[in-house]
Amino acid sequence: MSLVKTFQATVRHRNLIPAGSRVVVGVSGGADSLALLHVLAQLRDQFECELHVATLDHGLRHAAGAADARFVAAVAAAWGLPCTVKGVRLRTNGERGIEATARAARYAFFAEVAAAVGADRVAVAHHADDQAETVLMHLLRGAGLNGIAGMAYDAPLPGYPHLRLIRPLLGVTRAQIEAYCRAQGLQPRQDATNNDPTYLRNHLRLTVLPQLRAINPQVDRALTQMAEVAQTERDYLDQALLTTITPHVLREDGRVWLPSRIFRELHPALQRRWVLWAAVQVRGAADAISYRQVVTAVEVALSDRVGGIAELAGGLRLRVDYDAVVIEAADAPNDEADRPLLEPGRIIALHVPGVTQIDSRWQLHATQVAAGSPRAQADDLQARLVIPAGAAVILRSRRPGDRFAPLGMQGHTQKISDWMIDHKVPQRL
Repeated sequence: MSLVKTFQATVRHRNLIPAGSRVVVGVSGGADSLALLHVLAQLRDQFECELHVATLDHGLRHAAGAADARFVAAVAAAWGLPCTVKGVRLRTNGERGIEATARAARYAFFAEVAAAVGADRVAVAHHADDQAETVLMHLLRGAGLNGIAGMAYDAPLPGYPHLRLIRPLLGVTRAQIEAYCRAQGLQPRQDATNNDPTYLRNHLRLTVLPQLRAINPQVDRALTQMAEVAQTERDYLDQALLTTITPHVLREDGRVWLPSRIFRELHPALQRRWVLWAAVQVRGAADAISYRQVVTAVEVALSDRVGGIAELAGGLRLRVDYDAVVIEAADAPNDEADRPLLEPGRIIALHVPGVTQIDSRWQLHATQVAAGSPRAQADDLQARLVIPAGAAVILRSRRPGDRFAPLGMQGHTQKISDWMIDHKVPQRL
């Protein structure tokens, strides 16, 4: 099957570009991204989509990088496509190398361009050979199922979960791409750093994979097949995890909670997946979290040591609460700061009707309405109670054994503690 037909089948089968989409296309000027842009430009009317080219000069190759960016801009103009060009100067830190830093910079740039032009997806030119290299690289690093699964055709853009990252060429080989460029008369730019064996990916492509092909000529297919199997099994585990936790999980600003009881009942494989899943909910990505960090986090979670903390990469941590396991951003706002909490034992007489000052920030407003009158618009800080006329009303914290009769229970009572558990109120609150 030709590259174009494979491309069309992939996009259609996986619904990578729904009609009406606006797509940011990441283009470096190399053969892979130039072929991607050329095919998309030819098929944009068929796919009923709009394209916007984005190219980033990382500042790593100085004049050559700037020339590549100018080349992409010229190609986009010649093909009648809008283009955004940006240059940056990358700085690495102790947590990640230059490749990871450059990748994060690209994703941030793509998200910036998508926001500016109203796009909902970003297309990049990863292909089948890239997939084989990625799987092998992850195997060498001791990755788990997520790593072995390699790259997906369609996934959230790391760090920006509201955007889709699509890879329409993932089923196409490098040889097919190079043949397509020759047939179409395309003249891609050559990046000299692609031949630098000091980068792990280049070393695998230039040295290791050729040696493996001498042992098994089909090693590239074997690696991509392993990725396909791992993706299917990963998706099944994710589905099993969500089926189990969805009725119990609680999301707050910068935090995800799961009752400790539910966490302990999960299979060890799902306990580890929950750590990664929750990290994605908080940060949008979990790529930087290592296997050892996940294992340590699970061990801390199972220790039941209230206040226990396991540090995770990306400014995240796991914390053991009184009755829950929490994945949170280390800089998340104090989840008690914006709640009107009373000190144990304090009692406040309420003015009904009237306004009662709770503390320097909080007031309680009480009004009286006739029985059966329409209910006001409810929110988290509003309640409607049935009380005897003229009764004295006080505000205090819960005491063991307190009960009330919730609406709809025909006068039957329920423990307030049970109601709080049902509504996932953290025990310390």
